[in-house]
Amino acid sequence: MSSENDAGGRLLDTEPPKSPVKPGRGQIAGKTARSTRKRVSTFFVRLVEVLAIAGALLGTAVLAAAISFTLAVRSNEVTVPDLTGNSLVGARQALSLNELQLVIQGNRFDESVPPDFIAIQTPAPGTALKKGRSIRVWVSLGPQRRTVPRIEGETLQSAQLTLEQSGFSLGRVVEIHSDIYAPDTVVAQAPQAYEEVGDETVVSVLLSRGYLDDAFVMPDFIGHDYVDMLQQLSRGPLKVSQVRNVDYPGVPKNVVVRQTPPAGTKVYRRDRIILYLSKGP
Repeated sequence: MSSENDAGGRLLDTEPPKSPVKPGRGQIAGKTARSTRKRVSTFFVRLVEVLAIAGALLGTAVLAAAISFTLAVRSNEVTVPDLTGNSLVGARQALSLNELQLVIQGNRFDESVPPDFIAIQTPAPGTALKKGRSIRVWVSLGPQRRTVPRIEGETLQSAQLTLEQSGFSLGRVVEIHSDIYAPDTVVAQAPQAYEEVGDETVVSVLLSRGYLDDAFVMPDFIGHDYVDMLQQLSRGPLKVSQVRNVDYPGVPKNVVVRQTPPAGTKVYRRDRIILYLSKGP
């Protein structure tokens, strides 16, 4: 009986098993929100990683394309050679090696480049240019030429004026005595008349100073009576070439009022002497 009573007591003392507690709606909602935030965070992290990788790949592709384009452009460019001073044949050969074309733009005078050779080009040497483009050139005509005018037989002043009108300058003047040419007459010239020469050419002349004779000092005849001087003039070395009568009020007839050359100048036997006499009151 005691054992049965002990067993019954233990049964009474033992608590009945508790049934599991079901979570409430609030706990379920909290867990769901945390799970959703975690998934969203993971999604964005992966999205950023994907975009970063895509950006890196795109940048690499753009850089590679730029490098490829630059290399392609450079491979299609050549350096323009220097054609100045070359013949047209040589210029065409030099351009053909670089796959460039030659265009003759015109002609021009040039002091340093011979005729039929290239004087100027554009673009300039050393310029980077695409293959197949054209190089324009101007072909030299050589130095600009002028025709020397004829000045032989002219006086020195007239010869100088003629040269200036034709674009030339008077060069060296060499004086000689001549029995043929009158004083102050151009006997010869260099370069010769009608010769084709460059712009900077000067023309030198050989100038006659007349017949080589003794020189005299021109006397002063003004105020003297011409009739009274005739005997003296006939015995002297100088001869009067011409006598002219002019009106000169207040001076007696046949009195010298003017003379050419003037008194005191150097004269020769063959020089032309002119006396001007008064016609009288």
